[in-house]
Amino acid sequence: MALFDFLFGRKSKLNELERMTAGDLEREQLRLEAQQDAIIAKVKTLESRKDAALKEGAKRKSDLERKAMAVRYKQLDAESSGYVSQANLVSKQIQIIGRMVHMKRQESLLKREGLWSIISSVDATELEQFMLDMSTKALQGDREAGRLLEILEEPTSGSPEEEDPALQKIMEAMNVLGESDATDEKIDEVKKQIEESKKEGESAEA
Repeated sequence: MALFDFLFGRKSKLNELERMTAGDLEREQLRLEAQQDAIIAKVKTLESRKDAALKEGAKRKSDLERKAMAVRYKQLDAESSGYVSQANLVSKQIQIIGRMVHMKRQESLLKREGLWSIISSVDATELEQFMLDMSTKALQGDREAGRLLEILEEPTSGSPEEEDPALQKIMEAMNVLGESDATDEKIDEVKKQIEESKKEGESAEA
């Protein structure tokens, strides 16, 4: 919890990564992933209870009984929405920690090339926007920004409003898998499609 508070509880500059190890960050990432799994499990339980409330309301004959079920459904929906918001926040925190892990592993190279100072004054909670700004600069021909993205293996495209196309492809593949029997053969086929989409995306960026 101490590391979580350090990273997200207040303004924290990325140069403070020097005081951490990649292992510290990876352990925090695992903790957040476990927290995310627990939140998702709660959402699934609440969604099942919402379905049950709808079915029960449909069985009731009087308006009074149906109104009671409608109120229950509304309460469950509000609770579920709250957990969904929590899950989205944790997802963003997991992405930030993942970037920090990669930065930590490349710290020596970034310092050697004089690029560490570019990221050292960035607030941890503003890392996503910083990377998007670097992407824009790289597209405009900024060599330092381009080299920074190259070291960190970041694409030079995207905007805060755009969904990650790679994530979209994976989710589409999951939808296809969910509509059929998830056999080992089908899973291998879907994974192959994801890899092909990934290669197509990399070719388009080149």
